[in-house]
Amino acid sequence: MARVLLTAPGSRTFYGEPRYPMGGISMIGAVLRKEGHDVQCVDMRFSSADDDFFDEKIKAFQPDAAGFTVTNWDVLEAVRLAGRAKVLDPKIITIFGGPQATLCPMETLDYPEADIVVRGEGEVTILSLIKAIEKNLPLEGVPGVGFRGDKGAPVLNAPPDLIKDLSSLPWPAYGLFDLPKYFAAGDRRMGIIGSRGCPFGCIFCTSHNVMGRATRYRMPDDVLAEMKHWHESQGVSHFQFMEDNFLGNRRKAMAFLDELERASLPVTYSLEVGVRADALKPDICRKLKKTGCSMAAIGIESADPEVLRLANKGEDIETITSGIRALKAAGIPVKGYFIVGLPGDTRDKVQKSVRYAVEEKIDMPRFALAQAFPHSKLAEWVAENGHFYHDPYEYTLHHTDEFHGEVHFDFPGFPREEIWKAYLWAHDQAEALSFKHALIRRFGEGLGRAANIFNTRPARKAAIWLYQHKFISLP
Repeated sequence: MARVLLTAPGSRTFYGEPRYPMGGISMIGAVLRKEGHDVQCVDMRFSSADDDFFDEKIKAFQPDAAGFTVTNWDVLEAVRLAGRAKVLDPKIITIFGGPQATLCPMETLDYPEADIVVRGEGEVTILSLIKAIEKNLPLEGVPGVGFRGDKGAPVLNAPPDLIKDLSSLPWPAYGLFDLPKYFAAGDRRMGIIGSRGCPFGCIFCTSHNVMGRATRYRMPDDVLAEMKHWHESQGVSHFQFMEDNFLGNRRKAMAFLDELERASLPVTYSLEVGVRADALKPDICRKLKKTGCSMAAIGIESADPEVLRLANKGEDIETITSGIRALKAAGIPVKGYFIVGLPGDTRDKVQKSVRYAVEEKIDMPRFALAQAFPHSKLAEWVAENGHFYHDPYEYTLHHTDEFHGEVHFDFPGFPREEIWKAYLWAHDQAEALSFKHALIRRFGEGLGRAANIFNTRPARKAAIWLYQHKFISLP
């Protein structure tokens, strides 16, 4: 049996120290362990996880293969760590998976530190790949992998079929990580996924390139059993659903919520990625509240109809408003995702979106800069209608994190400088609103005036620091 070290590379984010392990490599670890392989996991997102820590893991474990889950913005860190592993043991086979390897396999193989890429869902592919590595079999027979051929030229095998029965997969092996490190005082939470895939075509999103357009669901009792397991074994009291389409199938969603209600599990949960507003009918919102939903996120993007149309959102602002109001009527706080700089956007339209967030009393508005990810429809639109200041791939390598944000494209009617100013203004307004609503939710409307302190940047920075270092939590 092979020894496999799975690594989440470190990357600086708003969220600070991680609050639960990454689901992707936890799933890969689970399927490998089920087949009898020796697996260890390393999370380099912790500030305490330095190069010496990683080196000691390599020396002590002596893995046959080192796998890295990579996005566009942390691939360079993964490349650096893979290089360190190869210096310590040149025989280690390095494997890169995740969104970066799926969307940009050729670019990933340009790094000599990356021996193999795995595209798409990796649970089936990784077993065939490790078997081929163990037995020194040709990689041409492994669906979904990319590698360098005999003459050094990259070879990309056809992707594997999507996994239809998600309940056939083992639960994520979160126990491969040091779980107490993740939990803040009084805040034990875990990520969970009940479905994969998204049938919609928003031009700024690449989710369907990774997980496909066909939405596939786990059985309700399987999801509930996993929640019970982590609650009983680790004291987890909150679950964050990290899927694109929680309410995509009303019948399946209601079946799960019915199971959850019958179980009377003393936990809460949040819908983090964003639910479609057109699925938020009053009855299902009441059911969400009754079963412990403490927050639901909605991808609003913009309050302007033309921006929504050009983004191929498939929803109008009236539908979005109806969904927000249904959640609020049920007593569920709303997180609203907005994007500054989408096609058709202007400074006035950004201001309109901020006013919308205020008027609809969105509890946690979030404004992000538009990013034209490689191979996205938005990148195609900018190439035809706007101007790139950076190559889309190079931009995501260096500027995706909001701490290093930069406008990398513009278009007639919304020049680069105006986009940046509008984003900074909207971001500040949204932060102030979020902290104000958080205080009001916790202490009541009487603190409304006191919450105005968050109109000042130092107060917001102090609150963010407390959140990043796990002194406070959000829903």
